[in-house]
Amino acid sequence: MGDTKKEHSAFRAVLFDMDGVIVDSLHYHYLAWRKMFDERGGSVSKHSVLLHEGRNSREILPLLMEEAGIHIPEEEREAFIDRKRKYYRSIVTVSHYEGAFDVVYEMRRRGFRTALVTASALRNMETAIPDRHRTAFEAIVTGDEVPRAKPFPDPYLIAARKLGIGPEECVVIENAPLGIESARNAGMYCIAVETTLGEEFLQEADVIVQSIRDVLSMEILRRPAP
Repeated sequence: MGDTKKEHSAFRAVLFDMDGVIVDSLHYHYLAWRKMFDERGGSVSKHSVLLHEGRNSREILPLLMEEAGIHIPEEEREAFIDRKRKYYRSIVTVSHYEGAFDVVYEMRRRGFRTALVTASALRNMETAIPDRHRTAFEAIVTGDEVPRAKPFPDPYLIAARKLGIGPEECVVIENAPLGIESARNAGMYCIAVETTLGEEFLQEADVIVQSIRDVLSMEILRRPAP
């Protein structure tokens, strides 16, 4: 685990990734991609899907096409992605990582601003996060409203703007290399959780923890900046 690099008084907000941090859903994204490529006579690995988590579907598709050795004409890609998303929603059994929402609510209780930042489409976010829990986030950013997905800084910068605070005042909780890169490119402090990938893939984060509950004991998140 890395050392903290900023005093706790520097931070005012905690920004949460969704898939792999709040929602245990990436296996179902993999199953949906696998089905779509199986139908075309190709295959993709779960590891690839996990590594590329954070990109939007339009960016992931060409990478998976290359791995599968399958070419999908440009004019068919939107329909392919739409079918993948619909199939995902039909099979997903929504479950949340133990203690994830406890952490979100505790951050709010301590006085931190909170946001949910996901590459998932709005409809997938609505499937994954019940109405009663969406109110825990003061801002929500989905893939539909981001011009450039992770690893670009856009998703997290949009969240900071929605909260009305500076990037340097934000702590990001992520689980994947591209999300970590996005947070760092945005000039934000990043905590990585070992939910879907081992620490060897998360080394660019400021701190690596095993469980999202571990962030509750971190000194930098005891109380927000005044």
